Order: sequence, then C-alpha cells, then structure tokens
Amino acid sequence: MARAEPTDMDAYGESDGQDIAAGAGATLITWDESRNGSGSGSGPVATTARNWSPPPCWYAPRWTPSEFGEWFEVAWDLDNFSAGHSGSAAVSMWNHYERGEPYEDFNAEEEGNGMWWAAVQNPNEQDILERGACSAIPFWVEDGETPEVENAISPEILAELAYERIRVPATEVTLSPADHSEQVVNLPTWIWAENGDFSEVAVTASLDILGISATTTARPTSLRIEAGTGDADLHPGSGECAVNADGSVGEPYADGRSGETPPCGVTYHRATHQAGSYPMSASVTWEISWEGSGGSGGTLPNAVFETTHDLQVREVQTIVR
Repeated sequence: MARAEPTDMDAYGESDGQDIAAGAGATLITWDESRNGSGSGSGPVATTARNWSPPPCWYAPRWTPSEFGEWFEVAWDLDNFSAGHSGSAAVSMWNHYERGEPYEDFNAEEEGNGMWWAAVQNPNEQDILERGACSAIPFWVEDGETPEVENAISPEILAELAYERIRVPATEVTLSPADHSEQVVNLPTWIWAENGDFSEVAVTASLDILGISATTTARPTSLRIEAGTGDADLHPGSGECAVNADGSVGEPYADGRSGETPPCGVTYHRATHQAGSYPMSASVTWEISWEGSGGSGGTLPNAVFETTHDLQVREVQTIVR
C-alpha cells in the first residue's frame, strides 16, 4: 500500500484525537551520559541564542501494524464514545485506519515493511501549545523512507535533545586574597582555575529502531568575569579569560606578585558598605558541536553556566607620619 501523507488532527475536528499521539515513542530514545558532567555542583547550561531551544515535539516510529491495531482498539473503542461529535470522530478514525479510508486493517498486509509513526512531546517544554505543535495523527512510513513532515526524528534532532541533557561542572575559581571578605580597594584580585577544572563533556542519543544516533559535545572556551559594580577594572579589559589547553584559566597568584596585573582578575576601586557585597559572577562559555550517524554533524548555539561570588571589599587606611 502506498504511504498516505500525515493528516492534521484539526481535520477531524476533535481534540480527543490528540491522545493518540501524546507521548508516543518517548521511550525509544536511549542515552549514554557516561561522559556527561556530574557532581553536586554540576548543572544544565543556558543557551546564548535568544530564539533557539530544543524541539518541543517531534515524530518517531512507534508501532508495527499489529501493535497499532491492539493499541487503537482500546484507545478508540466505539462503545466508549457517545453519539454526537465524539462518536463521529471515533467513526472517522476507525474508517481512516481500519476500514480502508485510506488504510485497511491498520495496514496489516505491510507487517514487517514499515512502522506507524506518531508525535512525541518533549516533557521539558514548558509551553503546552508548543508541545502540542506536532499535531499530525499517526501515519505509515515504509522502511528506509523519510516521512514528509517537519520535525521527523533525525540525527540533528537527537543532537538537540542531547543538548538539553548536558551537565557541566560548577564554575569553581580560586581568588587571591582567598577570603571573600578580604578584597582590597585598588589591589588586584587574582582569579584562576587549576589544570583540568574545565574539560569537555558529551551526551549521546540513539534511536536504535532507525539506526541513528548523535553525540553532542560541550567544550569550555572562556571564563567571563563580571565585577558586580561599575567601580572596577577587569583583567583583561573584556572580562573574557581564555580556557587554556590544559583546562586551566588564568595563573595562580604567587607571593611578590601583588603589584602585577593578573591575566585574569578584577581590581575594585570602591569599598563595599559594612554589610554589603559585590556579586561577582564567573560564567564559562561552552562551545557546542555534534556528530551524528551517516556523517552528519554541525554546531549548535553556545551555552553558558554561571556562578556568583559575593565579595566584600575593604579600604586599607595608610597613616603618614
């Protein structure tokens, strides 16, 4: 039987039909997070792109003809629908899949030659309207074919879904002076991270039934410092401290270097009030790329992970005699 194109649920005029697609296929994706970030301070990254987010929904294979028929007979039992609009929708669905308009017996004659595909809602999408945007009712796809529908599952979509599972380590930096209450006006505060503190992490998503997969990798590229006040100078002036090849940032402070300008740091020019502090933030920019099956791959929007350090800055009084 030739494959029918996906039909929008609205053509049936009945919202009950959405139950047939919601959540379908969600358990088919498998994850390898053995290279992902871990630990109590790790957390999800935030994309730097204003208008990008992982897909709110997609389409994926869900049932063989026999599996679909068994599920459908329970979900659309005509005896459970009263006469009227709901009953008419149920009859339409039965005609569509079982009575030859356009499918017959849930495409049983094509058993082993394809799968029924259905919409999958991303449980991490907060907007219920966005989650339901994939509104096509289940449709038949022959083996080896790509359905002519937007957001059909692909290595790129798997990469985007892996993106939202990325976890990176907390932005732990060392300060000198080390005591957050001992920063001194006009004396540079050195900021650094030890070797290997920032290493790449990765998540792999696979859809074995189609033999497709994608690995999304996050690589740290820079540490951005925000002083928390305009009365300060950043080092370097851009506030962007590069991540070195060994995963370190900046240079550790050593005795005798207090008069030097640190490669990564901040100099405060005004003391905080007695009970106040400056919210110095340290955010790591992560460059995101992906490699997928079939030689696919590319880049995704950069991401950031930020932590805040409350610093108190005091003023040293000098007495001239």
